[in-house]
Amino acid sequence: MTFIVNAEQLAREQMLAIRPELADVFSNIIKFLILEPTAASAMRGSKAPEVGSLDYIHRQALAFAASRNPRAPQAPSTVPDEMVSVILHEYFGIPDGDLARAKHEHLLSMGAENLVGDLLERYLATVMEPLGWIWCSGSMVKAVDFIKPPQTEGGAWGLLQVKNRDNSENSSSSAIRNGTLIQKWFRTFSQRAETNWNAFPDRTIRPLVSEEAFKAFVSSYLHVLRTPSA
Repeated sequence: MTFIVNAEQLAREQMLAIRPELADVFSNIIKFLILEPTAASAMRGSKAPEVGSLDYIHRQALAFAASRNPRAPQAPSTVPDEMVSVILHEYFGIPDGDLARAKHEHLLSMGAENLVGDLLERYLATVMEPLGWIWCSGSMVKAVDFIKPPQTEGGAWGLLQVKNRDNSENSSSSAIRNGTLIQKWFRTFSQRAETNWNAFPDRTIRPLVSEEAFKAFVSSYLHVLRTPSA
């Protein structure tokens, strides 16, 4: 698995035609993947381009930019299992007249929960990217959400995976990280009402991030989405 010649420059050119302000950060991710091609995420579909090809770089540039566009909460489109209503009524005592509302609010809660991880990455990006980190929007790098180019010639790349909860990583993601220099950090604990901001692995970033700042970011982000544009 290799990248085409001049992949870094081609990546810059591709992004300049899509979102010029992202050209540097996108080309830096491709630079990392040239060095570590096995870390490149393959694209899905029967007509997916080969990793490292010009078409791959082009499509990843589109996905990288699109993933930074605002994303609103959406309730799951699946049809609720009617047996849930039976359980809510018979065991938890939810009155028949409240079952429809309970099911609807459950779907809304699921939609909100599905968005928290994305919002966490967006918040961290606002703090980390001005300080040299790059948000790997579009899931370009396996098991990595943020990378940081070396500060010195021949230095190591910073690699960070972030999760919303301590139990939200699946086994395949954990297996990819094993034996690598990828650091992992999670925001909340699943068994106690505490946050984990004081253990953020980058000591420069640590004093700049907090649960209060994250809440403020989410409130502002959602307010902008709710407010009709003029």
